[in-house]
Amino acid sequence: IPTTNLLESDQSTLSIDQWNLLSNLVHCFDENSGYALVERFIEEQNRLPLKLRFKYPSVCEFFMLLKGKVQIVFEKNRDFLSLSRYDRTTLLRTTLEYTTSIGGMFTLRQYKLFDYPPFYKSAEMIFQPSAAIFTKRVIDQLDPDNTFIKLVFAILTFSTINYTIYRKNVHSNLTNIKVTLPIQDMYTDLTWRYLLYKYGHHQAVIRFSNLLRCLFAVIAAVVEAHESEKFTEMIDSVIEHTEQTLCL
Repeated sequence: IPTTNLLESDQSTLSIDQWNLLSNLVHCFDENSGYALVERFIEEQNRLPLKLRFKYPSVCEFFMLLKGKVQIVFEKNRDFLSLSRYDRTTLLRTTLEYTTSIGGMFTLRQYKLFDYPPFYKSAEMIFQPSAAIFTKRVIDQLDPDNTFIKLVFAILTFSTINYTIYRKNVHSNLTNIKVTLPIQDMYTDLTWRYLLYKYGHHQAVIRFSNLLRCLFAVIAAVVEAHESEKFTEMIDSVIEHTEQTLCL
């Protein structure tokens, strides 16, 4: 999927450093979020007879791999790597189900996989029908500006709010929140400035408001998906793999 060279744009609302950060974030997402995985999966399914396409086992494996791919974007973020080991672990465990969910939903939208009835049916079996409904709602509501969504993904990576799902033995307090909050502010400011540059103040407000409604649907999808043992297995597996990769 081609990405516009953002550095060629007018830099009236963002500094050179901000445009560089924006371009790096977009490039990192495009390089690591699983586009090649999805294309290979679709190609493999299209080679099968119609009745055998998008069956539960293959779709389940696909979601597992996709969540792992999306998580690599997390691992490559230099601001994330700059945090203490404890705070990286805390953010990973409290945000991963949201970052991999919205990142996966974004990728699914790019390839319109939820428009395939057999794929959707398998997703219902994996994550619960109610979670599939909310996921479809998010996919339909996601802003058409891909760069905006990738910036939102970066913001969520450093979210310090975790009040939807309560888990035992999971630490949710950062040791030094004063380090994390400026990173949140930096990405939020970058996103807002990008929207102002691209759309002007009125449309920027509308798009941010629509984003909030969309994020509520993401939370609802995650809550419903927690009723699925397979979903929690996927999340736990990605967390374990990421911690091993980062030696957390």
